[in-house]
Amino acid sequence: MIGTGAVEEVGIEYTAEAGRPKRQLKLRGDYGSFIGFDFDARNIYGVLVDFAQSTLEKIKVSLTERPSKDEVIEHLKKAIGHFSNTRQGNLHGIGLGIPGPVRQKERIAVDYPYISGWKNVKLCDELGFGPEILRIEHNTKAMALGEYWLEETASVENLICINVRTGISAAIISDGHLIRGAHEIAGEIGGWSSKGPENTNPKPEWLENRATVRAIFPRSIATPEAWADFVESCQREDRKALQQLSIMASYHGDTVARLTQLVDPEMVVFAGAFNEIGNPYLEQIRQATARALLGHFVAPPPIRFVSQGEFSGAQGAAALSAMHFKPS
Repeated sequence: MIGTGAVEEVGIEYTAEAGRPKRQLKLRGDYGSFIGFDFDARNIYGVLVDFAQSTLEKIKVSLTERPSKDEVIEHLKKAIGHFSNTRQGNLHGIGLGIPGPVRQKERIAVDYPYISGWKNVKLCDELGFGPEILRIEHNTKAMALGEYWLEETASVENLICINVRTGISAAIISDGHLIRGAHEIAGEIGGWSSKGPENTNPKPEWLENRATVRAIFPRSIATPEAWADFVESCQREDRKALQQLSIMASYHGDTVARLTQLVDPEMVVFAGAFNEIGNPYLEQIRQATARALLGHFVAPPPIRFVSQGEFSGAQGAAALSAMHFKPS
């Protein structure tokens, strides 16, 4: 690796033990770079990182109210072009965090109902990169991987990541291994029967219809302006907004409780739009989780926000691409 220029020696570790002293090595950032993306039906997040996984640049692109496949692909192409012009060294890989089910080997995005035409999308063909460059993963799984790999103080081997945006999904790392499942759909919890304080309808409703950004605006589109107004209303403790937030947190806490009983995590991290509200939202989730687990044999796990913020999926996708890089 030193011969290829990927790593460099930065010192010698001297010890009292006999034998050759250990050489201290580090990755060379200028050896090349990786690009990572994560998106849903509202925004595209992109990052450019160097070979040592230091972030060089971030971009966020807002999508139209009802985005199409062509719109998303065009934004991805433009962002790749922009990053390619400013990258450090050779571009070694591109990682994509995809909403909805994926088929990794074929680099195919299977389906996502909130982007029109997003069905069996052959991403290598659409973006013009071969499988040796392009890697894909479900975006919530990319977030979990980013949290597992990139959090400097992490020693957590059992982790749940819950992502709440246009939809809702979960990713599970158990004993240091990401759970994908036989058909790569592990964590697709949007179709769970919902359980919340205002759900009096005897007919079961999907969690995705009750506990996401879309549920805040049931009769209109969640525009960036409308969402920003809701976040601001929660932060200034508007009574109606806090009531809506309490309902959402109740669903999310119940989701944490169910997953906790299933996989027994050390930590649960939340990603997505509701994180913008901050501690009022986080505290309500913790309280709702404790209520849902009351009387059970398991205590509520620690719950916090993802450490990489709204770019957690993009950072995880870039790290995924780096993990698969093989120097020539």
